[in-house]
Amino acid sequence: MRKQTKIAAVVSAAALLALGASITSFAAAKGTWMMVDGEWYCYDKNGDAYENTFCANNGKEYYVGDDGRLVRSDWVEYDGEYYFVNSSGAKIINDWRQTTPYDDEDAEQEWYYFQSTGKMATNKKIVYKGKTFYFDADGKMLTGWVTADGTQVVNEENGVDKDHTFYCDETGARVEKTWVLSTEPSTDDDDADADEYYYYMKSSGKVATGKQNNILGQTYLFDPEGRMLSGWVAYDATNKTYGEIDGETDTFVLGEDVNTVYYCGDSDDGHVKKNKWMKLWRPADTYDEDEDVDKWWYWIEKDGKVFIPSSTNAAAQGRRYTFGDGSLDAKSSYYITKKKINSKDYFFNENGEMLTRFIEVTKSNADLNPGMYYFGGTDDGSMKTGSQTIKDDNSDAYKFYFGTKTVDKTGERKGVGITGNKSNKLYYKGLLITAKDYRYQTATVNGHTFIVNQNGAIQHSQVEYKEDGDVLIDAKTDGDYKITFSTVDNQWKYSVVNADALKDNVESINVTEVMSTID
Repeated sequence: MRKQTKIAAVVSAAALLALGASITSFAAAKGTWMMVDGEWYCYDKNGDAYENTFCANNGKEYYVGDDGRLVRSDWVEYDGEYYFVNSSGAKIINDWRQTTPYDDEDAEQEWYYFQSTGKMATNKKIVYKGKTFYFDADGKMLTGWVTADGTQVVNEENGVDKDHTFYCDETGARVEKTWVLSTEPSTDDDDADADEYYYYMKSSGKVATGKQNNILGQTYLFDPEGRMLSGWVAYDATNKTYGEIDGETDTFVLGEDVNTVYYCGDSDDGHVKKNKWMKLWRPADTYDEDEDVDKWWYWIEKDGKVFIPSSTNAAAQGRRYTFGDGSLDAKSSYYITKKKINSKDYFFNENGEMLTRFIEVTKSNADLNPGMYYFGGTDDGSMKTGSQTIKDDNSDAYKFYFGTKTVDKTGERKGVGITGNKSNKLYYKGLLITAKDYRYQTATVNGHTFIVNQNGAIQHSQVEYKEDGDVLIDAKTDGDYKITFSTVDNQWKYSVVNADALKDNVESINVTEVMSTID
């Protein structure tokens, strides 16, 4: 955004007094004007010269001083009011003059305005050609921060009064419906190191505070002093104010210390972000902007509020896992909320941070089924369904399957890693269980034993399973036992019914090793 600045003020010229040098005298509305020794005087009917008063002629007024002579291009004090006469001696009305103050001719020149009576404007605002100007008690046109409270008009030195503080540009015109980049009103003029802030001046000229929903189509947030806020911004419901979470002195935790929060970009941007994803440092980490500290993805709603679950009491709970060296390693516990965004499902923790990779819901609620879910990489986060090939920390690929729908007979749930038989493949919390050291191995899942090969296919024939002529697993009917497989069409289909009779000459797969416990 750019500060809008008017380049120049327009000051009209006064008309000249048409007193020809060849005319020696004429009648006026008040007395008679005569030129004596090259100077004009105004005489009454007794022939005495008027002094320290205005005499009129042809609709204009002219001032004669102590000695009765016409005063030109100077200040005039009359009945306690100040006026200014131009080079012809006529009183200036409805017009401007740039000159030194009436009481200090050595001071810098200032702009003054003289009203319809000719009186200098003091302690008031003047509307001139559609623009508003302010004048202090000495008649000086004010620029910069101005407070106009009733008849008291001053350059602001104490802060912003949202109902009476305005900003005037270099020409003195009040700024309206535009931005101002300035130091705070109370800043000393000599303070070259003072911070500057963006302020927005409304159509009334007043300083915008609080939430402003339509500034050039965008929403902005301002503190009670009118300063535009950036970065993380929290809403104080008690005081109904907005303030930055600066990350240096504030220790706010989203969802714990504050539930209504916005993100407003950097100090040269400032508008409230809406209906989008943003990857950000947590508020407490923002000040340092440490590249070694993780950023998190946050979802910002259409109204600009960062999505933060409203309550953790009824939320599901779960653990986050990383997939390292072929196993899932538990890291952190969270309260979890599911949210659909653009037709995709996402998990968020209690701080509004999008969760990624593997999440196991350990305590479910009405919106979430228990089980293992997968949400892609760090910059993905959408809940995955169906077959997925996922690499561990060593870039070794593993196959997973996550439910696509609800099927009562198998217990399949959307997004939940399959446990048991899915299309004659064995899974445990979504991970395909395969024989690793031999062509065939047994694996026990939730008390149900299966025979699987190196592709994870479940074996269900009553035969000897061999490798290089050696019997690995004897599933034949033997003696008093008859090895059978479950034919119930559910997640345990083709599990060994009487597993105790199963002859297994190889080490069984330790399924639970794919899951590590929290430290």
